[in-house]
Amino acid sequence: MKTEIIYFSATGTTKAIVTAISKGLRGEVHFTDITLPEKRKDAIEIDCDLVIAAIPVYGERIPDFLYDYIKNVQGNGTYLAAISVYGNIGFGISLEQWKRFAETNHFRLIAAGAFIGQHTYASREAPVAYGRPDESDIREARTFAVNIQKKIDTGDSKCPEIPKCTLPGFITKLPDSGTRLLVRQPRINNRTACNNCGACVRKCPVGAIDSETLEISENKCLRCYACVKICPKKARTAGLRLPVLRTVFNRAGMRKKENQTFL
Repeated sequence: MKTEIIYFSATGTTKAIVTAISKGLRGEVHFTDITLPEKRKDAIEIDCDLVIAAIPVYGERIPDFLYDYIKNVQGNGTYLAAISVYGNIGFGISLEQWKRFAETNHFRLIAAGAFIGQHTYASREAPVAYGRPDESDIREARTFAVNIQKKIDTGDSKCPEIPKCTLPGFITKLPDSGTRLLVRQPRINNRTACNNCGACVRKCPVGAIDSETLEISENKCLRCYACVKICPKKARTAGLRLPVLRTVFNRAGMRKKENQTFL
């Protein structure tokens, strides 16, 4: 069996999950990383038995720029396992988006998963899903793959039952910029700490950082914090716009959620 794993992973969380999933599959496995802008210039041509697609959830959904990109991928009857990675708050409408994508682009959706990863805005002071995926999550990801393999081996192509989202439908029309109202863009906290290495420029998944000034475009910034986490000097800082939002954020992610799989 030949499998193509397509994933977006600004800070490595989604990559860790799909890497674990790959360990539970037989046959040839190829990875296509669509995180950086240059990786999304050309459409992906499908020539495999199974596609595993994994994208992190931002604002309870797949970001528009990624959904617009994957809409160009045609399945031609290929099996699809779709994965949403979210930070212990909610996966929102993302699985429903995956189902719609499969129907529109002629994939056979045979599995879906909502896996927990450390929340983008988590810290030791606000430990929402801090350190996840952990060892247990990695084992569950691999087991998920084993079950997908069994389903294919038995010729079962039944589409799983995808849970309905309780959020209002208009959320699909909201711009990607919605999180900007709550989260400020990362900034250089101390110019003397920055050594202009350019790591943040190279790591930005939306090309939002000017290579000369290192300033971030407010209109492009996804608030993924890749630049904060990659900075070797810890010169980038980020945070919620209002202190009260930290309390709301902590309460929303207080209860540890479990991974969910649908086969």
